[in-house]
Amino acid sequence: MKSLSRSTKIMFLFDLVILCLSTYLWAKFFGYTPKAVLILCSLVSVMGLTILYLKGNYRIREFNITVKNIYLLFEGIVMAHVLPAVYLLIFAASITSSINFIAVNILTIFIILRLYRNLHHLYLFKIKKEKNILILGADERARIIADEIQGKKALRMKVTGFVEQDGDSDEFITDKKIPVYKNVKNLKQIINENDVDIVVIAQATELIVTIPRGISIYKMPDFYEMVTGKYYIDEKTITELYYQYTTHRSLVYDFCKRAYDIIAAIIILTVTLPITGFTALRIWLTDHENPIYTQTRIGQDGKEFKCYKLRTMWANNYVPKKGHIDEDTAAINDDRVIPFCRFVRKARFDEIPQMINILKGEISIVGPRAEWEDLVNIYKKEIPYYTCRQWIKTGWTGWAQINQGHCVSNDDIAEKLQYDLYYLKHRNVMWEISILVKAVFLALGGRHEKLAGKHRRMDAAAPLI
Repeated sequence: MKSLSRSTKIMFLFDLVILCLSTYLWAKFFGYTPKAVLILCSLVSVMGLTILYLKGNYRIREFNITVKNIYLLFEGIVMAHVLPAVYLLIFAASITSSINFIAVNILTIFIILRLYRNLHHLYLFKIKKEKNILILGADERARIIADEIQGKKALRMKVTGFVEQDGDSDEFITDKKIPVYKNVKNLKQIINENDVDIVVIAQATELIVTIPRGISIYKMPDFYEMVTGKYYIDEKTITELYYQYTTHRSLVYDFCKRAYDIIAAIIILTVTLPITGFTALRIWLTDHENPIYTQTRIGQDGKEFKCYKLRTMWANNYVPKKGHIDEDTAAINDDRVIPFCRFVRKARFDEIPQMINILKGEISIVGPRAEWEDLVNIYKKEIPYYTCRQWIKTGWTGWAQINQGHCVSNDDIAEKLQYDLYYLKHRNVMWEISILVKAVFLALGGRHEKLAGKHRRMDAAAPLI
């Protein structure tokens, strides 16, 4: 997974220096021992970088000066000091001194990192030179990648033109301000006149041999992946993906992934047992019905399995005013949801019993979400290549879930398929661990539902699974 920007790497290193330096200086000021200073620097640095990464601080995006961004940065820095605070409360001689150290260190780090982000934003949009992009082709592929580039201002990239190939028609190009070059025999003059930095090949052409040395060249699907984090889907790319999938199978990866699934599922079940046990008991006491229910889902290779979930809705014949909604398809605030279970659904605790499915080998911790069988039957008829996501084991969470959340419209499901196939192409155990951790953060913060809200139809009968 290549990156188009070095800015995030520089920001990562800057944050590392500030987290470590501020902690070191304040720890020395408060008179902590060298051992304590080393432990505090390590805890703050590792926790800080991990949490800021999980909060999306190192993604290509705009660091706008908004209340939300300021709060998220402050929240991340505070969370990074939880373990150092516990360490000091246990081992430090003075509680007052420990509280003062934590407070001033949080404030110092927050002010410096916020100031850097303000300067980074100023540099990004006022000083940094835009990279000029020339796209070979004027077909739909060319339009799609141009729209993605133009829509992501933080990339600091500009489409300077399209080079029309035989059989192309510029009817696909929606932005008429961008020139379309026709009957081009040599690209050197166009590249020099437009100070082109990157050439994106949307359509194969012999013109690539005329591109001067020093110009970065990308195939459109590869560039699309780097810009969006999604897989570009058409007949050719699906063929390439299947070839890669069948010829690059790794027994080592399969073994490590299965071991990771088992270990993670056992840990999650153990840690959440008091919560799920209490919730299940309270659900049973509410209406004296089984707190666990199953639903038929579709897994790898289209195989059906029974998915386990905590029941969070009343077990009666109550029908909402807007129409009947299945247990697994209700919105958080629907009338059928048991009141105390609203947070359970919001934090995704109702999905903890799926760890049983993971231990049974029916699903994985990370992968394309296992969908309801009725929906799969609809989607595979209406969305091209939808069943490709079933090449691999479905997951409890995944790349699509942490980027998009739940959705129901065909356009959103098609976009979700792009995320799933991007994961299929690039999957590795270390990345899957980071996806799981980020999914946990999103769930505990209730932000899965905020993602879902972007894609959810207001139709009361629409499934939300």
